[in-house]
Amino acid sequence: MQTLKVPKKKTGRKAPSTETLRRLFALSGNQCAKPGCPTVLLSANGTLVGEVAHIAAESAGGPRFDPKLNEADRRAFENLLLLCSTCHTLVDKEPATYTKKILRKWKRHREARFEAVGDMLRKSYLNEITDDADVAGATLPQTLKGYVRFLVDQDEEPFIDGDTPGEVAAYAEKLRHLAVADRQLMLAIIEKAMVLGGRRETEHGVSIHPDDLKTIRINNSRLSDYRIDKLGKTLGRNGLGSLDVDDGEPNLCISSMHIDMGWSTLSTFLESKGATIGSLLIDLKFGLLD
Repeated sequence: MQTLKVPKKKTGRKAPSTETLRRLFALSGNQCAKPGCPTVLLSANGTLVGEVAHIAAESAGGPRFDPKLNEADRRAFENLLLLCSTCHTLVDKEPATYTKKILRKWKRHREARFEAVGDMLRKSYLNEITDDADVAGATLPQTLKGYVRFLVDQDEEPFIDGDTPGEVAAYAEKLRHLAVADRQLMLAIIEKAMVLGGRRETEHGVSIHPDDLKTIRINNSRLSDYRIDKLGKTLGRNGLGSLDVDDGEPNLCISSMHIDMGWSTLSTFLESKGATIGSLLIDLKFGLLD
């Protein structure tokens, strides 16, 4: 980016602040403020041809000098506009024609136009900002009665009590602050572990060797060790799992929500309600467990 340099004045008078200059150039549209003048302030090859003009002169005896303004007011943003060198010379040579009122009108019209564009761009940018934590339709469990009834029908004796809905809600809150991409990868890994079976799943969650995950692809690329390591750290940081080394071999662990909520059992229950584990991990619809 071109660095704007204001020539030092031989008179020793202070130049406008850097912030003021930035604001002037940002709202200028890179064009002379005089209506109808096509001159750009910074040429395509980087030559600065624009000049900072004073609406009320910087010193006594200058064009349109206003004794009511103090030194700071004279070099403030409100008293300055950007003109090409030709127009700058013209307005200062003919102050009776180019009055303070006229120059303020030029400044107002020029800057209002580009300030409106800037506001539109800022609003557009803000509208594009989203937070994965804001999940529409997310629900939390209240009683878990539906899930308990399912376990009883399976001849299970669940150890679910009045504290369990709060534990599940706490797990959901941790999930909520993970990026959607991390939750999607968690889902893929849990599903992989369930398919492979064996010791990869217990009531405490799933534990799987990274090599078993090499068939998972992200954007047509094989799941990398770096991404697995990154997810392991994210899980550990959020109390949702870890990447551990057991007997010299790495294992990626994803915790279950509760000892009676193994992922396979949850999957079977959710299927009976026309849902999937993704309904929990991605959509955060934990109210399905009631």
